[in-house]
Amino acid sequence: MKLQSARRQQKNLSVVAYTGGFALVREMRYLKSEQAVEEVQFMDVAERVETDSIVVKGLDILEQNYDYDLISKGKLLERYINRNVHVRNAETGEEMEIRLLSVAECIIGERTDTKEIVVDPIGELILPALPEGLLLKPALIWKIEPALLDQEIMVSYLTKSLEWHAHYTLEIKDEQFQFDGWVKILNHSGAHYENAQLALVAGVVHREEEMRNGDSRILYSRMQAPSIATESLPERFVYRIGRPVTVMNEQLKQLALLSARGSDFKRTYHIRAGDTYAKVELEFPNTEENGLGMPLPEGLVKVYESGDFGEVFFTGEDHIDHTAVSKNVRVDIGKALDIESKSYEKLREKHGVHEYITYVYELENRKVGSTRVFVNHAIYERVWEMESSTHDYERQSSSEVEFIIRVQPATTVELEFTYKVDKRAEERVY
Repeated sequence: MKLQSARRQQKNLSVVAYTGGFALVREMRYLKSEQAVEEVQFMDVAERVETDSIVVKGLDILEQNYDYDLISKGKLLERYINRNVHVRNAETGEEMEIRLLSVAECIIGERTDTKEIVVDPIGELILPALPEGLLLKPALIWKIEPALLDQEIMVSYLTKSLEWHAHYTLEIKDEQFQFDGWVKILNHSGAHYENAQLALVAGVVHREEEMRNGDSRILYSRMQAPSIATESLPERFVYRIGRPVTVMNEQLKQLALLSARGSDFKRTYHIRAGDTYAKVELEFPNTEENGLGMPLPEGLVKVYESGDFGEVFFTGEDHIDHTAVSKNVRVDIGKALDIESKSYEKLREKHGVHEYITYVYELENRKVGSTRVFVNHAIYERVWEMESSTHDYERQSSSEVEFIIRVQPATTVELEFTYKVDKRAEERVY
């Protein structure tokens, strides 16, 4: 006997979605039969299931098949080769019975009354009952030792094409900011997940095969803010939705992740060699005191700011990395047209085994207030030492120094520094 288990037999469903474009699905179902069962058809599984990831508990399986021979016109007609079917003329209502010979390139049949061969008969093709074994949906087929079933089973598997991403909006008004986060879930897996316990895992999980998702039509569904709890997992951030969530196939769903209001933020200006204008970054700490204090998954941040007359403008966007609690969030929003820079190499000369290089930055501030500008200069020589500088600096790495320059309004400040390179050491390195 064959036993079909469908979604309606579910006792519990949980979905853990990963940022890598895949998900772990766990289902608990109840199986009960009146006769001995030798084959279980586990229906309503994801079409993109990874069959080598399936784990079944509560059932001893001898053989497993993934059957995705879904119904289509071609597959259906192939099942009726050498069987009698009817062709009905829609205008006259007359029927002709033929034995189906071929459906490869066209429909070819033999009339049962005259034995004449007909090619592509005109009319409505009427078929007998649906052939056994042709499934309407993908299914896992399990062969078991014949037995009566009255038990719960737990099935888990990985599926491709179910992914999630975070995205944020940051609104700046006066000395306050509003930071809202959303989770976007895209389901192309070929299955519906109704009233599922949903968890989202942020972080890099090593997979041998790259996930590739096909393009499909998307339906949109925006939900009200759920309760989302964070929990720890080694090297990962986990976000658990506090209520059942339904994610239908070919649907994009958005869930509210956070809504925070804070005041501890700053605007910083950064210059590198060759820049004409300073890069602008907004920076704020991810702390409870600042209205946040939860791990933030990577995602796109769109920034809005109020102008002098209260109108809100879009002022930039940037992608932020995974940000742990107490770390700073930094958002690059573009260039400041009122902070200009001119940089150039002023002098390069040799004295014995050393080469001396002098570099200059001219910084002009056209703002109404004084501004701190961070100048980050890359030094590509491997072995070097700073000789002199008009301003204090910090060595950020073996190849970069940082100057913090205070520039008063309507003034130009010149930064000049000289470093020497030991050419002998450079040659030894190479």
